[in-house]
Amino acid sequence: MEDVQHAVSTDAGRRLDIKMQDPQPTPKRRLIIRILEWVVRIAVLILIVAEFVLSNLPKLSMDVAGSSLSNDLLATMFSLSNEGSLPLYDVKAVCEVMHLDIPPPRNRHLGPTTVYLPDSRAEILFPGHTMTIPCAQAIASKLDNMEAPEIQAEMFIVVTYRPKWLLWHKSEKFPMKTEKTDNGTWIWKSIPR
Repeated sequence: MEDVQHAVSTDAGRRLDIKMQDPQPTPKRRLIIRILEWVVRIAVLILIVAEFVLSNLPKLSMDVAGSSLSNDLLATMFSLSNEGSLPLYDVKAVCEVMHLDIPPPRNRHLGPTTVYLPDSRAEILFPGHTMTIPCAQAIASKLDNMEAPEIQAEMFIVVTYRPKWLLWHKSEKFPMKTEKTDNGTWIWKSIPR
Protein backbone atom coordinates (compact mmCIF):
# COMPACT_ATOMS: atom_id res chain seq x y z
CA MET A 1 0.00 0.00 0.00
CA GLU A 2 1.38 3.37 -0.90
CA ASP A 3 1.41 6.33 1.39
CA VAL A 4 0.75 9.64 -0.38
CA GLN A 5 1.82 12.88 1.20
CA HIS A 6 1.03 16.31 -0.17
CA ALA A 7 3.48 19.12 -0.07
CA VAL A 8 3.10 22.68 -1.30
CA SER A 9 6.11 24.09 -3.08
CA THR A 10 7.12 27.67 -2.92
CA ASP A 11 6.90 27.98 -6.74
CA ALA A 12 3.54 29.58 -7.46
CA GLY A 13 1.70 27.44 -4.92
CA ARG A 14 1.79 24.28 -7.00
CA ARG A 15 0.99 21.08 -5.27
CA LEU A 16 3.47 18.22 -5.42
CA ASP A 17 2.52 14.63 -4.73
CA ILE A 18 5.25 12.65 -3.05
CA LYS A 19 4.76 8.89 -3.00
CA MET A 20 6.33 6.89 -0.18
CA GLN A 21 6.71 3.15 -0.70
CA ASP A 22 7.36 0.39 1.81
CA PRO A 23 10.99 -0.54 1.70
CA GLN A 24 11.84 -3.78 -0.11
CA PRO A 25 12.58 -6.72 2.19
CA THR A 26 16.23 -7.04 2.93
CA PRO A 27 17.98 -10.42 2.66
CA LYS A 28 17.93 -10.66 6.47
CA ARG A 29 14.18 -10.03 6.56
CA ARG A 30 13.59 -12.65 3.82
CA LEU A 31 15.53 -15.18 5.89
CA ILE A 32 13.38 -14.46 8.94
CA ILE A 33 10.22 -14.88 6.86
CA ARG A 34 11.46 -18.24 5.53
CA ILE A 35 12.31 -19.42 9.03
CA LEU A 36 8.84 -18.46 10.26
CA GLU A 37 7.26 -20.34 7.34
CA TRP A 38 9.26 -23.46 8.27
CA VAL A 39 8.25 -23.12 11.92
CA VAL A 40 4.58 -22.94 10.92
CA ARG A 41 4.94 -25.98 8.64
CA ILE A 42 6.63 -27.99 11.39
CA ALA A 43 3.92 -26.96 13.88
CA VAL A 44 1.20 -28.14 11.48
CA LEU A 45 3.03 -31.44 10.97
CA ILE A 46 3.32 -31.92 14.75
CA LEU A 47 -0.41 -31.27 15.14
CA ILE A 48 -1.23 -33.86 12.47
CA VAL A 49 0.99 -36.47 14.14
CA ALA A 50 -0.43 -35.62 17.58
CA GLU A 51 -3.97 -36.05 16.28
CA PHE A 52 -3.08 -39.48 14.88
CA VAL A 53 -1.44 -40.57 18.14
CA LEU A 54 -4.30 -39.25 20.27
CA SER A 55 -6.85 -41.08 18.15
CA ASN A 56 -4.95 -44.34 18.77
CA LEU A 57 -4.54 -43.96 22.50
CA PRO A 58 -5.72 -46.83 24.66
CA LYS A 59 -9.42 -47.45 24.48
CA LEU A 60 -10.78 -48.98 27.64
CA SER A 61 -14.11 -50.67 28.27
CA MET A 62 -15.69 -52.06 31.41
CA ASP A 63 -18.12 -54.98 31.46
CA VAL A 64 -19.79 -57.10 34.09
CA ALA A 65 -17.82 -60.34 34.01
CA GLY A 66 -20.38 -62.33 35.95
CA SER A 67 -21.05 -63.55 39.42
CA SER A 68 -20.00 -66.60 41.32
CA LEU A 69 -23.45 -66.61 42.97
CA SER A 70 -26.50 -65.78 40.86
CA ASN A 71 -28.46 -64.38 43.81
CA ASP A 72 -25.65 -62.21 45.24
CA LEU A 73 -24.80 -58.87 43.63
CA LEU A 74 -21.81 -58.50 45.95
CA ALA A 75 -20.15 -61.52 44.34
CA THR A 76 -20.09 -59.81 40.93
CA MET A 77 -16.78 -59.33 39.12
CA PHE A 78 -16.07 -56.58 36.59
CA SER A 79 -13.77 -56.86 33.59
CA LEU A 80 -11.56 -54.06 32.24
CA SER A 81 -10.50 -54.49 28.59
CA ASN A 82 -7.76 -52.66 26.72
CA GLU A 83 -9.27 -52.30 23.24
CA GLY A 84 -6.64 -49.82 22.03
CA SER A 85 -3.46 -50.41 20.11
CA LEU A 86 -1.03 -49.36 22.87
CA PRO A 87 -0.12 -51.18 26.08
CA LEU A 88 -1.01 -49.58 29.41
CA TYR A 89 1.40 -49.34 32.33
CA ASP A 90 0.81 -48.95 36.08
CA VAL A 91 -2.89 -49.83 35.81
CA LYS A 92 -4.83 -49.41 39.08
CA ALA A 93 -8.55 -49.50 39.85
CA VAL A 94 -10.59 -48.13 42.76
CA CYS A 95 -14.32 -48.14 43.36
CA GLU A 96 -16.05 -44.91 44.31
CA VAL A 97 -19.40 -45.87 45.80
CA MET A 98 -21.87 -43.01 45.53
CA HIS A 99 -24.56 -44.86 47.45
CA LEU A 100 -25.44 -48.45 48.25
CA ASP A 101 -28.70 -49.35 49.98
CA ILE A 102 -29.74 -52.81 51.09
CA PRO A 103 -33.45 -52.85 52.03
CA PRO A 104 -34.89 -54.46 55.19
CA PRO A 105 -34.51 -56.91 56.84
CA ARG A 106 -30.74 -56.33 56.44
CA ASN A 107 -31.22 -52.56 56.19
CA ARG A 108 -27.70 -51.31 55.45
CA HIS A 109 -26.40 -48.12 53.84
CA LEU A 110 -22.95 -47.35 52.45
CA GLY A 111 -21.58 -44.29 50.70
CA PRO A 112 -20.16 -42.13 49.58
CA THR A 113 -16.89 -43.98 50.06
CA THR A 114 -13.86 -45.13 48.09
CA VAL A 115 -12.84 -48.78 48.12
CA TYR A 116 -9.21 -49.47 47.25
CA LEU A 117 -8.45 -52.74 45.52
CA PRO A 118 -4.93 -54.02 46.15
CA ASP A 119 -5.57 -57.00 43.83
CA SER A 120 -6.69 -54.79 40.93
CA ARG A 121 -3.31 -53.68 39.69
CA ALA A 122 -1.29 -54.57 36.64
CA GLU A 123 2.18 -53.47 35.66
CA ILE A 124 1.28 -53.88 31.97
CA LEU A 125 -2.13 -54.39 30.32
CA PHE A 126 -1.47 -55.32 26.70
CA PRO A 127 -3.91 -54.51 23.86
CA GLY A 128 -6.66 -57.11 23.65
CA HIS A 129 -6.15 -58.27 27.26
CA THR A 130 -8.55 -57.97 30.19
CA MET A 131 -8.17 -57.45 33.91
CA THR A 132 -10.63 -58.55 36.59
CA ILE A 133 -11.82 -55.95 39.08
CA PRO A 134 -13.61 -57.27 42.20
CA CYS A 135 -15.33 -54.01 43.20
CA ALA A 136 -18.46 -55.71 44.46
CA GLN A 137 -16.44 -58.14 46.58
CA ALA A 138 -14.47 -55.26 48.09
CA ILE A 139 -17.74 -53.52 48.92
CA ALA A 140 -19.02 -56.75 50.49
CA SER A 141 -16.04 -56.76 52.85
CA LYS A 142 -17.16 -53.31 54.08
CA LEU A 143 -20.62 -54.80 54.70
CA ASP A 144 -19.34 -57.77 56.73
CA ASN A 145 -19.50 -60.09 53.68
CA MET A 146 -23.26 -60.44 53.77
CA GLU A 147 -25.16 -61.84 50.78
CA ALA A 148 -27.48 -59.34 49.16
CA PRO A 149 -29.83 -60.37 46.37
CA GLU A 150 -31.34 -56.87 46.25
CA ILE A 151 -29.20 -53.73 46.27
CA GLN A 152 -29.83 -50.24 45.01
CA ALA A 153 -26.42 -48.82 44.20
CA GLU A 154 -24.44 -46.46 42.02
CA MET A 155 -20.68 -46.38 41.78
CA PHE A 156 -17.76 -45.42 39.59
CA ILE A 157 -14.90 -47.75 38.81
CA VAL A 158 -11.95 -45.37 38.42
CA VAL A 159 -9.01 -46.69 36.41
CA THR A 160 -5.67 -44.89 36.33
CA TYR A 161 -2.98 -45.85 33.84
CA ARG A 162 0.01 -44.53 31.96
CA PRO A 163 0.79 -45.07 28.28
CA LYS A 164 4.51 -45.82 27.93
CA TRP A 165 5.44 -42.54 26.27
CA LEU A 166 3.64 -40.35 28.84
CA LEU A 167 5.20 -39.31 32.13
CA TRP A 168 1.89 -38.71 33.89
CA HIS A 169 -1.07 -40.95 34.64
CA LYS A 170 -4.47 -40.66 33.00
CA SER A 171 -7.74 -41.77 34.54
CA GLU A 172 -11.12 -42.89 33.29
CA LYS A 173 -14.37 -43.31 35.22
CA PHE A 174 -16.79 -46.11 34.42
CA PRO A 175 -20.24 -45.53 36.01
CA MET A 176 -22.19 -48.60 37.15
CA LYS A 177 -25.55 -49.09 38.82
CA THR A 178 -27.80 -51.92 39.92
CA GLU A 179 -31.02 -52.53 38.08
CA LYS A 180 -33.96 -54.89 38.53
CA THR A 181 -34.60 -57.09 35.48
CA ASP A 182 -38.00 -58.17 34.14
CA ASN A 183 -37.74 -61.53 35.93
CA GLY A 184 -37.14 -59.80 39.28
CA THR A 185 -33.42 -60.39 39.70
CA TRP A 186 -30.97 -57.55 40.29
CA ILE A 187 -27.91 -57.02 38.09
CA TRP A 188 -25.06 -54.54 37.73
CA LYS A 189 -25.32 -52.46 34.60
CA SER A 190 -23.03 -49.95 32.93
CA ILE A 191 -24.34 -46.36 32.79
CA PRO A 192 -23.61 -44.72 29.42
CA ARG A 193 -20.89 -42.07 29.68
